[in-house]
Amino acid sequence: MGKQINITRREFQNSYKSHYRLYKAANTETSPKSRRLLLFYSVECGLKSLIMKNTGKNTYEELRKYSEEQGKRIHGHDLKAMTQEVGIEHQYPLKRIRIEKEGPCGPERYNELWRYGASVEDEEEEIKAEKTLEKIAEWIEQRL
Repeated sequence: MGKQINITRREFQNSYKSHYRLYKAANTETSPKSRRLLLFYSVECGLKSLIMKNTGKNTYEELRKYSEEQGKRIHGHDLKAMTQEVGIEHQYPLKRIRIEKEGPCGPERYNELWRYGASVEDEEEEIKAEKTLEKIAEWIEQRL
């Protein structure tokens, strides 16, 4: 995998807002998995922007370096690690979703689940995860 684009905190914040706006505007004809993918990336961008703000970092490269030096996983897709970093993991717990014939999928892989449209054992797990992500997105909106 190539080097990550060195996104700024402001760009992460703008991506959060843009993805979240599209998520909210998507109608019922839109694939639920596609809508959830937008929500996932909205929350990821918003959390990264908040973490960068809280730690005085302004670029992705600074965030990655901070994450690695601290032994954290906040520079990738691990939403659970990011919610832990901002102190909301207990308020908004992200659970595993069971994929048919695969087993559990943690929140760090929700993007894969929804990007590729994997079949799940219980759609209620996806719906609960989506509702939790919506609450996190609203929480972020009040802080950016």
